[in-house]
Amino acid sequence: MKGTKKSAAIFERTELPPINERELIERFQNGDTEAFNPLVLKYQQKIYNLLYLQVGDRETARDLSQDVFLKAFQALPHFKQNSAFYSWLYRIASNCSIDFIRKQKRQKVLMFEELPPDVDNKLQVTRMCLSPSEEIEDEELGRIIRKAVRQLSPEQRRVFKMRYRRELSIKEIAIRLNKSEGTIKAHLHHARKKLRILLAPYLQNEPLHWNGGD
Repeated sequence: MKGTKKSAAIFERTELPPINERELIERFQNGDTEAFNPLVLKYQQKIYNLLYLQVGDRETARDLSQDVFLKAFQALPHFKQNSAFYSWLYRIASNCSIDFIRKQKRQKVLMFEELPPDVDNKLQVTRMCLSPSEEIEDEELGRIIRKAVRQLSPEQRRVFKMRYRRELSIKEIAIRLNKSEGTIKAHLHHARKKLRILLAPYLQNEPLHWNGGD
């Protein structure tokens, strides 16, 4: 193609012959996996465009597109055709983009090596541009972070709160607690390490096996 291709496009636009989606799906469900290919060719650009609008990055949209069609390939044997194929595929793509965005957001908040001062304030600012469902999720995230902090040893918890809630420097904390700066750094290191371990299941959408109380 010549210079008319938009920068967001990643798949070639070609004229495709009409296809009978219901027949292709039935063939696939009867064991003809090659019948999936025309469905991919028909919808790959639409799915890519949808994902690109959601995530704003071409490479990510391309990777997510591959995930969408892989999930569709795996789930198609169970597709009952109660809705249009594209509607079904659209839901898969939407869920993939939501999961990706949610994971990215959590990773940014929960990277404790660079944890921002006052987690609660960061979450409050973030909520200003969130949908109601995302606000609920961030409230849950804030609660889980606070619970995780309660799992630290008393000394680690005290140092952690002084550093990230009260925004004191390492030197200021050392002076107030009459400890060496090396000791304070060690407490913070172990606190962050433990928090990452405690919160790892949440990041992977797995149940937590601890509970710090509300």
